[in-house]
Amino acid sequence: MASQYEKLSFLHLRSDEVEELPAGLKERFGTRFESADEWILLGTADRQLARLADHVIRVLAMKGAESARDLSERNIEQLVDFLLSRAPHADVETDLDIDNVQLRADYLERTSVLTAAEVRAASDLRPRNRSEPASRWKREGRIFAVRCQGIDRYPAFQFQDGAPRPAIKDILAALPKGTTAWQTALWFASGNGWLDGAEPQQRLDDGDQVVQAARRLAQPAFG
Repeated sequence: MASQYEKLSFLHLRSDEVEELPAGLKERFGTRFESADEWILLGTADRQLARLADHVIRVLAMKGAESARDLSERNIEQLVDFLLSRAPHADVETDLDIDNVQLRADYLERTSVLTAAEVRAASDLRPRNRSEPASRWKREGRIFAVRCQGIDRYPAFQFQDGAPRPAIKDILAALPKGTTAWQTALWFASGNGWLDGAEPQQRLDDGDQVVQAARRLAQPAFG
């Protein structure tokens, strides 16, 4: 009986072999085709193994983009162990998990976020607790934070002159109860039809309109 590894076929492509790939395949890669230095063709007749390989590659790609630091062997082992444990029963759930991680990684790549220490430095306040005033403002509902590697990160658009924008508290209060921090962050960063397609975080000077857009989330959709 063949092992899982033996069910996988790997083929390294030379640059001249890459050039011979069908034009339609090249178009699917887009600009990534021109910038790729190394190509590996992977094949398997095992659908489950193919999905596992897809999951591992997608997560490794995200991790590689997340930091310039190389992944340690231990981190790679933990990643593969986690995906292997889920592979037999949770294909769809794992896809959703990875898509969710991708959304968060994309968000952190394009959105400026601050640590509690950076918020403190910009505020000109010097409380004894270095997590404040950010943690206090969060408890008061004046700002929100997303968790990244076990640390609160505060999207920078919430602040003006070192203090929370007044509109943020009203907007957060208007969002449906139970909205998670990451759902809140992604809502602020997504085009909104009630704001003529603008992102809520781009329209904070029109606080009342953004509050109304937040309230619309709690209303049932028809049609």
